[in-house]
Amino acid sequence: MIGAAKATIVWNNKKMKRTLYVTDLDGTLMKNDKSISDNSIKTINELIKNGLAFTYATARSVVSSSEITNGINFTLPVITRNGTALSNNHDATEIDVEIFEEDEVDFIRKIVAKYDLAGIVTSFINGKESKNYMRGYRFESEGFRSYLEEHSDDKRMRQVFREEDLYEGEVFYFAYIDDKKVLDPLYEELVKDARYNIVYQKDNYRPEYWMEICPKNASKAKAIKKLMKMHSFDKLIVFGDSLNDISMFEMADEGYAVENACNELKQIATNIIKSNEEDGVAAFLKSNYVNS
Repeated sequence: MIGAAKATIVWNNKKMKRTLYVTDLDGTLMKNDKSISDNSIKTINELIKNGLAFTYATARSVVSSSEITNGINFTLPVITRNGTALSNNHDATEIDVEIFEEDEVDFIRKIVAKYDLAGIVTSFINGKESKNYMRGYRFESEGFRSYLEEHSDDKRMRQVFREEDLYEGEVFYFAYIDDKKVLDPLYEELVKDARYNIVYQKDNYRPEYWMEICPKNASKAKAIKKLMKMHSFDKLIVFGDSLNDISMFEMADEGYAVENACNELKQIATNIIKSNEEDGVAAFLKSNYVNS
């Protein structure tokens, strides 16, 4: 694991709470063009230098997210794949990953085959991450094809031609991209099974929906709890915009939804801050962070 736990600060005979700040990326820290503004990067780096304990929790892989966040000097592990992994942002490696049991993979495999859905199965094969996919399914959406095209240079992408190869290795993540009416039946079957943690929501940038299937112990909230224990944090403040941020809002001491957030998140937020296009997270931190 990265870093060692630090002792709780004592000042004037009072214990000062160590606060962890966690932000979502897409639609929250990131702008709509999938970038992080220079102003946000500068502001956050200055605050980290001044003691801010700051990280992110995203549905993205660490390879994808680190390309976007590489201007920020993170000193803590980051949370990727909706909490499936704790990762090192500096070298884009995963340092603590939840893996599916073989029977859990087999169950999903049978259900997906029944619906003839195209998807991406991510696994470790001989210690290397592989994003496995097949072509020619009955349901192969424009969103799925767009994802493959966008990631055509990603060395982790691996096209296979036999179903058994699709599930090779230690599987830890499934993703399906399609119209809601196509994915709904799969969701209805799997959501009843306590062995899986499912994130099902509309894509931030396209009309299709994403259904991501993670191991039961994988969620943003559970990964944050693990990180807080590793580094002895006492308080949690989070920022987000989407349904997959609800779990960390529910556990946080304070949760701030950006102005562009979904209504479900706004309803449970401590308050609403400026939108992602207005650098809402950085503006809040600049105005409210005090190094204790």
